[in-house]
Amino acid sequence: MIESLDNLKGKSVAVTGASGYIGSALAEALAQCSANVIRVSRRKLPPKPGITDWQADVNTLNCWQRLVTEAKVIFHLAGNTSIYTAANNPVDSLNSTLLPLNHLIAAAQESSATPRLVFASTATVYGLTDDLPVSENQTCQPITIYDLHKYFAEKQLALATSHGILQSVSLRLANVYGPSLCSSSASDRGILNKVSMMALKGHNLVLYGDGKNLRDYVFIDDVIKAFLCAGASQAHAGQSFNIASGRGTSLKEAFGNVADQVSKITGNRVAISCVPWPDNTDAIEHRNFIGDNNAMNKAFFWRPEVSIKSGISKMIHTFSGSANNG
Repeated sequence: MIESLDNLKGKSVAVTGASGYIGSALAEALAQCSANVIRVSRRKLPPKPGITDWQADVNTLNCWQRLVTEAKVIFHLAGNTSIYTAANNPVDSLNSTLLPLNHLIAAAQESSATPRLVFASTATVYGLTDDLPVSENQTCQPITIYDLHKYFAEKQLALATSHGILQSVSLRLANVYGPSLCSSSASDRGILNKVSMMALKGHNLVLYGDGKNLRDYVFIDDVIKAFLCAGASQAHAGQSFNIASGRGTSLKEAFGNVADQVSKITGNRVAISCVPWPDNTDAIEHRNFIGDNNAMNKAFFWRPEVSIKSGISKMIHTFSGSANNG
């Protein structure tokens, strides 16, 4: 564990979206850091030793009034995670993304607290990029409603930070994959996880397009460490950072790695076929992306440790055990 994470010991911290894919894993990791963890979720969660649960709605001011008085560090992961849901209902997406932050800012001003706020953003705020790898110096040009709202949220937090209301850090997540306590609820997220489960069940895999598009896959354990590093520090408030592996992997290579690892366990290699992209596919799906993670390394001494092959192997073995136990 990184030495700076000692700063979280005994500190009251909160995780919104604690029932989600990343939030559930983050809450567990914080408990292991001996932090006093508050899990915030709209639904009731199974109790965990050393963790306090709040069943609350982050779209209400009351929730944030309680949080800013109880928690010194808040990891904000609640909200919509689907570009297609945002496109179909932009008003709900706007409220889901920005209303909680408005309440946070108001609550912080009211209480005179200055919480550390680590916000889960997305690397797709850059839009369609030609020059790779992409650093934080590149201009963000969102091309989806979802990404536009995420980028606006980053700016809103940076503005509040510049006014001394809170200390925010936004983490622009690349393609997160790997086992967690909860699977992604959005159909257009966690594709590599879904493909792995399909292959373990013996289903052949379908790849859209020619499979040459590049993605930057970052293992969930590395992502959790990035959140912990950003939350444990008081530095670099108001900034945004890429959370990425720094390596591009084509969709075809990623699917092939899944098929290889599954065949080692089951003895059956599933087939991979290519079909045209669906007509309603958003243009952001056709992007090529590799994230430059040097800024995060310099700021918080964070660098991903799990390679794509090792990560897929860990994920397949975990899912295989879950499947056998189920």
